[in-house]
Amino acid sequence: MTRLRLAALLLAALSFTVASAGSRSLYQIEGTWTDQNGRPFALASLRGSAVVLALFYGTCDSVCPSVVRDMKKIEALLPEPDRARTRFVLVTIDPSVDTPERLLAYAKKNDLDLSRWRLLNGGADGVRVLANVLGIKYRPTGTGQYSHTIRITVLDRDGVVVDHADGLARPVEPIAARVASLLGADAKPVK
Repeated sequence: MTRLRLAALLLAALSFTVASAGSRSLYQIEGTWTDQNGRPFALASLRGSAVVLALFYGTCDSVCPSVVRDMKKIEALLPEPDRARTRFVLVTIDPSVDTPERLLAYAKKNDLDLSRWRLLNGGADGVRVLANVLGIKYRPTGTGQYSHTIRITVLDRDGVVVDHADGLARPVEPIAARVASLLGADAKPVK
């Protein structure tokens, strides 16, 4: 990555932080996203729903499958009315490999309900900005795999980060309870 391009990415992440100091909505992040069906997708289209989001990559053979299983457990813990008002979003950190077709195959293989789940592919720059804003780091290992932060993020109905869970083997019940509370009342964002 050229220094100029890296500087532009950092400036974009910084301007998001400064410009959104009042609301901190992720829906202010500009970027071009494509869903698993190959259709353009705007993050702002998630407004009005609680969102459970993670960055992943489809060829991961270690932690990403566990993150997806945890997200599915969160989904299963929600009462049906809350489940219907929650969106589950996976954003690939490997957009050149995880094409929309591959994301759709991944969703089918993992039995993800596409009425609630979106798997997103974005440009490398947009993914990097989103990752920076969410405090997620990642880098290729040179073997087709990535080293990355393991984080599930919860957004309120306005796209503000209100909670996150890091690491593996953590209980998911508190995350499901947090999502349910978002749908019943406004919550305070995480600092």
